[in-house]
Amino acid sequence: MSEYALIDIWTGPDQAKASIQHRLAPFCRSMWEQGIERLTVTVEPEDDAKTVQQGRFLWGVVYSEIAHQATIGGVRYTSDAWHEFFKREYLPRRKTKTLVAGRKRPVISTSLGTTKGLKIKPMSKYIEQVIAYAVTELGVHFSSTRWEDYR
Repeated sequence: MSEYALIDIWTGPDQAKASIQHRLAPFCRSMWEQGIERLTVTVEPEDDAKTVQQGRFLWGVVYSEIAHQATIGGVRYTSDAWHEFFKREYLPRRKTKTLVAGRKRPVISTSLGTTKGLKIKPMSKYIEQVIAYAVTELGVHFSSTRWEDYR
């Protein structure tokens, strides 16, 4: 998720219509005024409410506040860059076996772990690790450290 993202939850058609008129349309106009040429809108069923809340907190508070406060070697990085950094630090890599034509054995490849699909406890642990690192190693001061309080 980008720092340019707009996330909204609708529980009925009237709420969806109002949100599109009063949040989505102004958000899109703002992005176009900033020079962003193309936008993508995705509507999908909501995941578990707690993991959605954790994701919002991770991007809306944790990564955002790290991006605004932390520097490495005098360089400030985006929320996306910090997300990539912390995935490499704290999420286990995934191994996959793929059968390749002409090979007798499967090819094993490794990819970075992802926060997508993490359940509540593993996501809580990940958030705690990111916050602890940011506080101790980067000197970040967070406005909140409890995802449970974030809406």
